[in-house]
Amino acid sequence: MKSYNTLLAKATIFFMVGSILYPYSNLSIFWCAILIVTLYGIANVFHALTNKNKKWSPPFGIVVLLFFLILGIGNRSLKDPLNNKLHYTHHNYNIHHTYLFSIHEQLKPSQYQDKYIIQLHKQDSTKITGKVLLSIQKDSTQKPLKIGSWYYTRTPLKDLPSIKNPYQFDYGAYLKKKHIYGQFFIQKDELLEVNYTSKNFYTFAIRFRESVIRKLRNQPFTQEQLTVIQALLLGKRQDIDAHLSNQYANAGMMHILAVSGLHVGIILLLLRFVTRVISGRKLRWVRSGISISLLWCFAFITGLSPSVLRAVTMFSFLELGSCLGGKRRINDALVFSAFILLIIDPSLIYQVGFQLSYLAVIAILWIQPWLYNFYQPRYYIIKKIWGIITVSVAAQVGVLPLSILYFHQFPGLFLVSNSVVLPFLGIILSLGILVIGLSYFSLLPDNLAIAYGKIIDLLNGFIAWVASKEAFVIDHISLSFTYMILMYLLLASLIYVLKRYQYKRLLLFFSILSFSLVMHIYQKTEKETSHMTIFHKNKETLIGLYSSDSLVVYTNIIHKNFNTDNRIVDYQNALGLDTFHIEPIQDYYHFNQKKLLLIDSIGVYKIKKLHPDYILLRQSPDIHLERLINVYPHVTIIADGSNYRSDIIRWKATCHKRNIPFHSTYEKGYFILKE
Repeated sequence: MKSYNTLLAKATIFFMVGSILYPYSNLSIFWCAILIVTLYGIANVFHALTNKNKKWSPPFGIVVLLFFLILGIGNRSLKDPLNNKLHYTHHNYNIHHTYLFSIHEQLKPSQYQDKYIIQLHKQDSTKITGKVLLSIQKDSTQKPLKIGSWYYTRTPLKDLPSIKNPYQFDYGAYLKKKHIYGQFFIQKDELLEVNYTSKNFYTFAIRFRESVIRKLRNQPFTQEQLTVIQALLLGKRQDIDAHLSNQYANAGMMHILAVSGLHVGIILLLLRFVTRVISGRKLRWVRSGISISLLWCFAFITGLSPSVLRAVTMFSFLELGSCLGGKRRINDALVFSAFILLIIDPSLIYQVGFQLSYLAVIAILWIQPWLYNFYQPRYYIIKKIWGIITVSVAAQVGVLPLSILYFHQFPGLFLVSNSVVLPFLGIILSLGILVIGLSYFSLLPDNLAIAYGKIIDLLNGFIAWVASKEAFVIDHISLSFTYMILMYLLLASLIYVLKRYQYKRLLLFFSILSFSLVMHIYQKTEKETSHMTIFHKNKETLIGLYSSDSLVVYTNIIHKNFNTDNRIVDYQNALGLDTFHIEPIQDYYHFNQKKLLLIDSIGVYKIKKLHPDYILLRQSPDIHLERLINVYPHVTIIADGSNYRSDIIRWKATCHKRNIPFHSTYEKGYFILKE
């Protein structure tokens, strides 16, 4: 007997595929409805014939899967805000308007800006809908905007940013998958607050979480302790600094700094332990009902963040499956929870948290029991440690290829950090919930607060110690989407062989392995050719020269640490390089029989016997471009991000007038010269 419902699993997979295919299909909601009704009728006919033969026919299965495929397309079409005529993208927003909006969500701030997701309500007197990214210049004298507050602004709405540098994370595409298609850049004095607050359950939850955080700030916690407590227990990660975040990532423990499936799973285990006094077959539903209700109370305390809602929904279904009894019920409950979540929000399929959560739980359910049976400890403590080790390994196997695809990193000591931290995480969470409760009602003793702060310090200290073993952190791993799929197929086929040896399974494993090796050899022969890249960066000039598996970065700021510059790091990851070299900017480059002349703020360019093919203007040189073109009439002019925008506008007009190719990295992004 199979450990899961095959039809439910296939239906959910085809529903997911339908959601993914939606952007590439031209099916309207009307035609989706027609096809769904038609396929439903055909399925009923086949089902009636199937009942007579007492055996399901292949045509019935095909029709059912097509039904769920079209259902996935139709569901996403129905939930797509762009299909709403009131959406702001259907209105002219390239001119000045008065906008009325409310604050929906606070994002992690950048170095110079606070960021929010806002909900538009009006454009002038016209009702509109849709979410927008709001970036506000940081001001130490102003308080952050409150979730649910309403404001007016006359700042023009702009399009989302495009990619400016090679292999850069496409933030604009990421926002579009979250139904955000525009952005505001606003100074604080360009906002007019409205004496109104959104009245809904989400806003109430966020306001309650903020009140909890204000109470915690009155306790004797250090700033670092407070930021970890907020992330660990309340799901607020915005205040964690980059250094601490990198330490947790290098230790393979980043998942504990965001309230997710791990936290909810541990809390569910704690609730099961507390409610074990409610025993008996007839009372198991009461016990599950209490556990699920308290899980949703925890979700409310954390502000009903999307990651927590996903995790609580998933574990609520898992608890119901456990209550129904049997491993098959649990597996079916997991699949059904994914199906329900995608019906509610089909865009979840693109969210990294959703993907990692379900892959980790699937791997734990499928691999962990098999791993656990390899060794049968005699003592209780060793059994628990062995259980945690097998859970960690199973979860890591499940998320490994996807983690490498997204983060280009593998923390080699993840097993050490998880084996030490996870046994105590239940204590940290339960004690933390007690601290939050007592703090909220102003009953928290200082000694308990100080003691809990010391526990957080011990946790941070251990994470810092593990992260300091940099030799075990494998960075800059380049992995394509195709290779990720092959890695999953290879791992799954290997585990199938190890679980139960069969010749067919072994043949499948070696077939996938052989295909992977052929793909790897092909990729090596088709590796990136030598090229020179002029990056876009505000107020700086960056030039990358890649040749023979080495990268040299030329810059005008030679002492800067470029290991944290995302432009260079993303470039380095894509090329699969471990290191790169920093050199000062030169005035002239000769690459692949092409000559590049750089003209900086000094404005010197008349060099004898030099006939450049390209000229890079940087640091807003004080030159007369018409005279420069007269000297070099057959060049391509490039202007990078170190120039003033006003100069670039003037140069662009001059080049257009003289019919000279002009490339501004502000508008077109990076410029590349290849062999």
